[in-house]
Amino acid sequence: MQAYQNLDEAQQRLIRFWLPALVNGLLAWILLLSLGETPLIRASGLALVIVGVTLALRRMGSVLAMVGAMTLTLSPAFWSQTGGGQGEPATIVIALGIAVVATVAVVFASKRPAIGLGIGVVVFAAFFWSQIGTPRSIRLTAFVIGWLMYLLIDMLLITNPRPDDAPLILRDGGLKTVDGAVAARPYHIFGILLLLTVGILNDPLLTLLMPAIVLSLILTNTRLAWWYWLAIGIVMGLGVRGLWVDYLQAQAPFIALDDWRMGANWLAMINLIVEQFTIFGAALSLLGLARLARWYAPLGTVSMVGFAAYWLFGVVYTGTNEAILLLPMFVIFVLWMTYAVLAISEWGQKSFADRPSIGRYIVIGGYAVLPLWLLWQIIF
Repeated sequence: MQAYQNLDEAQQRLIRFWLPALVNGLLAWILLLSLGETPLIRASGLALVIVGVTLALRRMGSVLAMVGAMTLTLSPAFWSQTGGGQGEPATIVIALGIAVVATVAVVFASKRPAIGLGIGVVVFAAFFWSQIGTPRSIRLTAFVIGWLMYLLIDMLLITNPRPDDAPLILRDGGLKTVDGAVAARPYHIFGILLLLTVGILNDPLLTLLMPAIVLSLILTNTRLAWWYWLAIGIVMGLGVRGLWVDYLQAQAPFIALDDWRMGANWLAMINLIVEQFTIFGAALSLLGLARLARWYAPLGTVSMVGFAAYWLFGVVYTGTNEAILLLPMFVIFVLWMTYAVLAISEWGQKSFADRPSIGRYIVIGGYAVLPLWLLWQIIF
């Protein structure tokens, strides 16, 4: 405690911002190891996904972020990755580890993070293409999605704040209300490029998020260099080629593009959502989307574009692991649910004028029933 008090205000704020995500990741790790009987390496990787998702929701409040990310942890699609034998570390993990070491070394040597990240991407790509091919590691995809969504959501919120309403969404996140545009941070810009490259090289299906990512970069009020857009274009080209080869050709029997017109497939997608988060969660998501589109239009628009891309894929795809492949859609769904609870909690505070915190606690407590219910379903 004394060490914490000796830190300056900025450092204390940073710790407060990260601590709920780290605690939630530790809790998820314990559940995965004990209840899920998941091997250590896999449980650690999945726990890092939850850290990223918690950070993505963090600016809505620490408790809401933890409840929302834990809901994703206990959802049937995510939980299906638990268990199994302790296999050898995937080559994809080794490639990523070498890239991280190269990045850190260059950053310390040159003091230029941008160059370090660029070299890390090159090292990863070179090792990847020389050793593997396309492994489509589901757990690596989950890791990329969790942290990519954190960067996208965080970037959109701090670059498009509402001066009259920012404290609501930026609750205890360490960012003050501002007037005018705020530029995206370097860790947003280069982190998105790095994760996007790794994700698409691992599984080209991540290309479905590309329209949402490009739109989010446009909406950041940040002028990006021409070479950055060139890099995005190259990654997009690799992703489109991968979609054609690995899905439209290799999995042609499981993809029927005309099926988007079949009502039964749309109903099946709705049932899939309800199976993951219950009808209560589905209702919350609709309210959250409506509120988000009204009060934080850039984030609402980008999340709708990303959700729609994966929804349409789910409508036309009948292959295995469908629910796992739709993980980005589920992360967006949790975002909408959590924002709905944030909005309802504000209404609850107004209903208890004398003690407004009671209304907020009641609403958040009701939201916490959802992950508890999912946990009950897993145990019994």
